[in-house]
Amino acid sequence: MILRRLISIFMIIAVVINCGASFVVAQEDISDEINVLNENIESKRDSIDQLQRQIDSYTSAIDQKQSEEATLAVEIDLLENRAAKTALDIELTDAEIDLVNSEIRILETEIQALQTQLDREQKMISDVLQQIQVLDNDLPLQTFLGTDSFSELFDEVERLETVNGDLKSAVDNAKIAREDLLDRKGNEQEKRDRLVDLEGELEKEKKLLDEEQASKELLVTTVQASEAEFQLLLNQLKEEEAFISQQINLLQDEIEGKLNETDELGDSSILSWPFTPSWGVSAYFHDPTYPYRHLFEHSGIDLPAPVGVTIGSAAPGYVAWTRTGRLYGNYVMVIHTNGIATLYAHMSRIDVSSGQFVTRGQSLGAVGNTGLSTGPHIHFEVRKNGIPTNPFDYLISY
Repeated sequence: MILRRLISIFMIIAVVINCGASFVVAQEDISDEINVLNENIESKRDSIDQLQRQIDSYTSAIDQKQSEEATLAVEIDLLENRAAKTALDIELTDAEIDLVNSEIRILETEIQALQTQLDREQKMISDVLQQIQVLDNDLPLQTFLGTDSFSELFDEVERLETVNGDLKSAVDNAKIAREDLLDRKGNEQEKRDRLVDLEGELEKEKKLLDEEQASKELLVTTVQASEAEFQLLLNQLKEEEAFISQQINLLQDEIEGKLNETDELGDSSILSWPFTPSWGVSAYFHDPTYPYRHLFEHSGIDLPAPVGVTIGSAAPGYVAWTRTGRLYGNYVMVIHTNGIATLYAHMSRIDVSSGQFVTRGQSLGAVGNTGLSTGPHIHFEVRKNGIPTNPFDYLISY
């Protein structure tokens, strides 16, 4: 009987020792794998730091160029530096995506190891409890049925207490492993969310690079690589801007007096979208990524759309004028109430004429790619008392 009890105790101890030993071996293998991944991550971080230093260098060069007088050479340098910086931004974002993927792989490896540890601990606990139950059921009977030595039985019980201590340790380890597992799963989700954000940034940067490269080509083509032509373009842009501001101030009071106030929204200075912006917004008011911002601020929002999409008036008003200019291409200005005027530029065609009353949503013309434009869109401006303002302050939800 003593032999049977000893065998039971040794079985329990064997369960504990074997589980511990196998886990140590597995843990060593996982540690080696994680060490390799960590070395790769350090290398990636060094590359990211180097890219960031290059980007900072281009940023300094851009800041320097922006402080210089506007010439064709300066503007081309600016566009080239911005394109080079954006290309590095893309490379940096790619590297950060690669880094986050590596960090996720480490977390996945650690999660897998913790899950394996937790499974082992739970199995060991289950096996030990079963053996203890068997042994405990035998002990009272053996106490009364002829143990050769009470001290031998006491020794066996002490061994069992040691196993119970190991069992408690296993339970504690399992609890810790489970909490660590949950924490690492949370960290993994954060990394995956960061990955989604980076991928979104990457797409924006690629579009920005295309825009910057197209803007340089358009500028060079427009002025025929001539400094004289470039300066003429600048003067024409300034004259066009001055004309718009002057004419709005002259016409605002006169036209507001003629406006019919019976609009379905009750206020013709509440603006509807010229068309549903299904293709998004490609440039915002005073957009810091606008390619020509060294020459002039972006005074509205750009709404990309295929050539020919109908442009509706944002509110009831009178057409102040229709014009063609080097900056805006074909464009229309409509004056509304409360000092509000709207401008629609780069149109492929114009459907209205100066002095014409238009209702909300009435066709003014169609989307085009005229003037200083790198692709089909409309440039939509809102002016308050002649001064460009953010259209989002007036546009209703769509």
